[in-house]
Amino acid sequence: MQHKHQLHILVGCADARDLSQLQLDTINSKIRDYAIKGIKIQMQVIRAAGSFISPDVYQDIKNIILTYQKEIPADFAEEGYYVHIQSHGHLTDDSNKSYISHIYDMRIQDGSPLNCGMLGASSVGIEIEQLILEKSLQYKTPQGDVVVKDDEGLRQLLRDVYAYDGFLAGDWIKSIDLLRTHPRSQKSNLEKLISADPELKRLDIKITAGIQDYSIHGLIRLDGGIPESNFWDEVQQEIRTSAVGRLDELKAQSEKQKPLAGLICMADPRMTSRITASKYYYHYKGLPEPPGYLANTLFNITGSTFDIPSIPFGPYAITGFYYAVKHLGLTDQMIMGSDEAQTNRIMHKIHSDPIMNLIVESFGVHLIPINQKELV
Repeated sequence: MQHKHQLHILVGCADARDLSQLQLDTINSKIRDYAIKGIKIQMQVIRAAGSFISPDVYQDIKNIILTYQKEIPADFAEEGYYVHIQSHGHLTDDSNKSYISHIYDMRIQDGSPLNCGMLGASSVGIEIEQLILEKSLQYKTPQGDVVVKDDEGLRQLLRDVYAYDGFLAGDWIKSIDLLRTHPRSQKSNLEKLISADPELKRLDIKITAGIQDYSIHGLIRLDGGIPESNFWDEVQQEIRTSAVGRLDELKAQSEKQKPLAGLICMADPRMTSRITASKYYYHYKGLPEPPGYLANTLFNITGSTFDIPSIPFGPYAITGFYYAVKHLGLTDQMIMGSDEAQTNRIMHKIHSDPIMNLIVESFGVHLIPINQKELV
């Protein structure tokens, strides 16, 4: 059944290579094609390091769906909901790279710079633990200020601020176990969460799982093509076909990640635009602006609650931010809201989150506040 109103949510990595002008052009073109057929598509994107379905990412998915329900003038039967979970890696030449493949028919190129950096997330978590203890992180509680001095203090920080009872590295922040199976395991996690949620259970949300191979600029579904998703499948097949004629433009997508800057913004593309932020940064640095959006330009982290200062960041937003600043050298971080007020709330949230604020202060991160309204 082709629903008249469809919401598609991509849960993708914050990796700077995960978006190209070809993808943008194809998605927008396909949305127009479907509109002509009387089918209205809305596309939203959640960018989180490693594409983990962590509690905050699940809340993002839920918030997007509930907000969408308030906006569409449709009967329940006319609504279609799709979540597409996508990781990225570099498959060996002898792997089956057909659009629909199986994990036993593919192998990951060990040590390739095209593989997801969150294969080493636990190691990054250890570095964050070390930073917290060496800097004696201080945070506020209703009972007063607390200084983190030891491992037990670290656990208390997670309890007090992030509502997590456990350890940081390898527990709150875990590495991707096996890149080939990761999208499927996250699909399973999401299915379990939805099945226990009375607000989402009845919506028949369809979830796909795939891996993006930057070396071929194409997505490979790891779920046997089930469930069907005509819009998503057509987009991905068209990207594969069109990539052959746009290899020069896509060259940066198949190279080591080396973006110009970071971008923290909302998940709703109608409120914040990666393209607009990219154009601003070229102008800001006095660099020649390329035609269209180039892959490998911005390391992007998004969320639906990034403008609510009282809610802390999730584990993989923090890990992604640390990884971008420390390992990619992205001390320029654009903070983008739809207007000045929303941008200010995101800035406030960063400074209110103890670990995020520690990263900013420790590495001299330059937060650049911009907003969609003024730039457009």
